Amino acid sequence: MKNLLAAIAFAFLPFSAIAANTDFTAAQNEVKNLMKDPDSTNFRNMRSNTNTQGAKYVCGEVNAKNSYGGYVGYKPFAFRNERAVIDGSYRAADDLEFFSLSGCGGGDLEKLALANKQAKAGCDVAWGQITDVVLFNKSAESSADNAINKVKIKNPSLDSQTQQTMRTQFIASINATLNNKEFVESVKKNTAATQATFIKQCVTNTSKALSGL
Repeated sequence: MKNLLAAIAFAFLPFSAIAANTDFTAAQNEVKNLMKDPDSTNFRNMRSNTNTQGAKYVCGEVNAKNSYGGYVGYKPFAFRNERAVIDGSYRAADDLEFFSLSGCGGGDLEKLALANKQAKAGCDVAWGQITDVVLFNKSAESSADNAINKVKIKNPSLDSQTQQTMRTQFIASINATLNNKEFVESVKKNTAATQATFIKQCVTNTSKALSGL
């Protein structure tokens, strides 16, 4: 929650042995399903890992034969809730994020991924506030209330004092943005392109600030 607020402001116990063994087997089976030659699959460095957010994963390294019959070399993987992702073999849009957030690729990678995820959330809220005011003629106060409601969807326990602090920050941020007439005109005339540029720059700058890397 603290980092989400920072992102918005800047933008504008191990398993038991039995449980671990069960998870290891499930992880191995799921990883094998991703291989060209499942029967050739070898594993090493299997371990349970709890990331910085308290989510539990199975980490390890896998090696198997490719379609030409040669071994490709060991690659790290992450497994959780019947889902396995091998580092570098990304099939779904969020596979890289899944692996990075698992902690299986190391603390720095997880830290960067978490900062990036929080930055995206903060920047999306900030852009929503901008469009509320610029495109839908809402007041700064109304846009701030909408922004807080979006945050509360993911954080229902948000206390009143934090909400008031956020509201003050949101109002100040949107008023500062409105002073940039060139940006405001760009939002009106080239909304999609401006959004893409804003989100990209916002996420890049904010994730760097949050990660400290």
